[in-house]
Amino acid sequence: MKKTFKNVALLTALSLVAVSCQKEDVLPIIGTEQTADSIYVVYSINGEVYHATLSESEWDAFMERMLALARDGYEVTFSKNRTSLTSQSKEKVTFVTNSKEEAYSWSSAMIDQGYTVSITYNQSTGEYTCIAIK
Repeated sequence: MKKTFKNVALLTALSLVAVSCQKEDVLPIIGTEQTADSIYVVYSINGEVYHATLSESEWDAFMERMLALARDGYEVTFSKNRTSLTSQSKEKVTFVTNSKEEAYSWSSAMIDQGYTVSITYNQSTGEYTCIAIK
């Protein structure tokens, strides 16, 4: 038993030494560099507000993620404006669909027009409710 314990302890110590000698890779932080093509997004998931800077290629993945979160029962709200997610004027447009693709297209078009979009998904009816406020 003593011999096994010593062998395990020695092996553990050697493993720690070997791991600590390896060079650490530094990964770039995505979304921090702003360029002319970057998109600044303010979004909330169940009321918790976040900010992100996305490239055009990352925008599609962002929209897919928002629709997936809505389908999982979260209320998502997002805007390309640098202002908050609430608006004073309250011009409101509502769109209801069973199609994820239609919800994606409509929401993206409304965002491009300067609206803030909220999306919820009704599990029982299978409908996306998209509300755009300007």
